[in-house]
Amino acid sequence: MTSATLDRASGVPLYRQIKKILIDEMRAGAGTDGLAMTEEALITRFHVSCAPVRQAVKELVDEGYVYRERAKGTFPVQGLNVQRPATLQLGGLMGYLREQGLSPEATVHGVGRVVPPAEVRERLGLGPEEKVLTFTRVITVKDEKLVSSRLYLCSPPDFEPTSRELEDAGSAFELLERTYGIDLTRSEHHVWASGAKGEDASALGLREGEPILVVETVFLSREGRPGGWRRAIHRADEFKYVFASNR
Repeated sequence: MTSATLDRASGVPLYRQIKKILIDEMRAGAGTDGLAMTEEALITRFHVSCAPVRQAVKELVDEGYVYRERAKGTFPVQGLNVQRPATLQLGGLMGYLREQGLSPEATVHGVGRVVPPAEVRERLGLGPEEKVLTFTRVITVKDEKLVSSRLYLCSPPDFEPTSRELEDAGSAFELLERTYGIDLTRSEHHVWASGAKGEDASALGLREGEPILVVETVFLSREGRPGGWRRAIHRADEFKYVFASNR
């Protein structure tokens, strides 16, 4: 594999270029597994001073790509280390994973129209007999199940996509907007950590008690009307949510 080099005329700070090169190499498995990163080696490799190397490594540690061991060095974290950005659009996870070079695959099953559980009906403001579209999607990356989610989507009764159509579309929200012009523009998340058990453990191929990240989401229209509810479970060792705040 050809070693990437810095573009000193690009205007992009050197530490950002070093960080991106190292991330790309770790994701590609370019001989980094189990090998310590040392400042001296990186300074020699990139022909830079210690400042950009230290900043690049600090950000890699802060973002969970590498970890430090006293007197031993800095080592890559094994695994996928997916970080869901705060700016990700609704239904955009598959596209984001592809942009990161991770080649995700999605399988959809359990497609149908049902009366949702009481909790979901309450969150969506539905009557006791109202039916919605529901299905389960599992996203796999490098033969590892990363996310399993169950979606309940308010939609016209004749919106009955097949599993294949949902897999090909990548997002039920895009398919709904394209077909009926129904646009859900905002979401509210409830996120917590838990131990996998029962169906959750089985869905991600985990042992009972292994950590998972649970995210329950209500999807809202531009006017603030609830249009969908989703419960997603993620491998906690491979998936991070990034949140942004403004003053």
